[in-house]
Amino acid sequence: MAVLILAVQSFAQITVERSDYLLTTDGATVQNWYLQTDGLALPAEGAAVEWDFSGQAFAGTFTYTKTPVSEPLFPTANLVEYTTGTALNLVEQGVNYYEELADDGYKVQGRSTSGITLPASPLTGGANDTINFLGNVSVYDEPIYYLKFPLNYEDNWATEINIQGNYLITVAAFGLDHVPASSNYNYAETNAVAGYGTLILPHPDGTGTVSLEALLLKSTTVRTDSFYLAGQPAPQLMLDALGLVQGNISTNTSYSFYAKGLNRSALVVGSKNGQITSVSMADDVKNSISSTQQVAYDLLDVAVFPNPTSGTFQIAFEKTDGKAWQLDLFDPLGRLVQQQVVETSGKATRVEVSLSGSIPAGVYVYILRDAAGVIRGRGQVLRQ
Repeated sequence: MAVLILAVQSFAQITVERSDYLLTTDGATVQNWYLQTDGLALPAEGAAVEWDFSGQAFAGTFTYTKTPVSEPLFPTANLVEYTTGTALNLVEQGVNYYEELADDGYKVQGRSTSGITLPASPLTGGANDTINFLGNVSVYDEPIYYLKFPLNYEDNWATEINIQGNYLITVAAFGLDHVPASSNYNYAETNAVAGYGTLILPHPDGTGTVSLEALLLKSTTVRTDSFYLAGQPAPQLMLDALGLVQGNISTNTSYSFYAKGLNRSALVVGSKNGQITSVSMADDVKNSISSTQQVAYDLLDVAVFPNPTSGTFQIAFEKTDGKAWQLDLFDPLGRLVQQQVVETSGKATRVEVSLSGSIPAGVYVYILRDAAGVIRGRGQVLRQ
């Protein structure tokens, strides 16, 4: 990512008002892109910055849905996002986030988690050992704001909450039989509108760039973990068996770029302990009046057969030049799992793809790019 701080060029310092943020209490399914993280540095902060992500390749798509809600446990919430999390870093658990979209900002009022029972024998060795994760409702002491309205350069705010989890643990070797245990995660979050300038993104159609005047919201969350058994700090032997660390501290920082006329941030860079972990981009940036499509190609008609496939399939299309193209295959999380070069050409170009045996069953996204990196075809293939 190229980062330029220019004294000569004129940059607009914008304000994002509630009316500029297009998500409503009617909810929406939001389309997004993952971008590859190779070669990226953390975004520069300050005034009149140019953030150039236009050279980052697309790495898959994903969606999330905001659903209208009326829930007595969260009386001011008007949206909910149904998602999943990881309990004790051991098992996937349903998590529902209850949100309020209001004139003063977009915030989370709390969350609920589902109950689930995990066989603990792989961790403890006992054939009948279990951890019963109890469902829990957490109404936050104060809401966590995604963003505040109006949003201006150098705005800042902070929030601190505690989220508890409750469990019943059975481990024969420790003499535990459905003994109550709990976790407490302390989240201390600081938010600062740390920059303004011009954000340059690759066009979602693969044909040029999108340029937006944006604000950079930097959100840093420090999490401190605490674990208890029968009301006392959990013994070290149990922590070791479960792979937990008493008092563990982790730091996550997200860099969210907000512009006018979108229903989410234009771009989010996620990082943990200073290392970039993900980059996601709103598909709606393609509707920006500042988008430029330098070369406008229609997507090719691409046939995939057999689809579903047990491991080997063909992609057929008309390749329009003799240069080397590239075929990328991404998993549902946007991770690149396979890549190959396409050198043949002609009206009846056929590419045979043999999936690695390590690629599990599921739906995969393929993206076909020409020699200039322009997306010429995309679709899905199901591995059985």
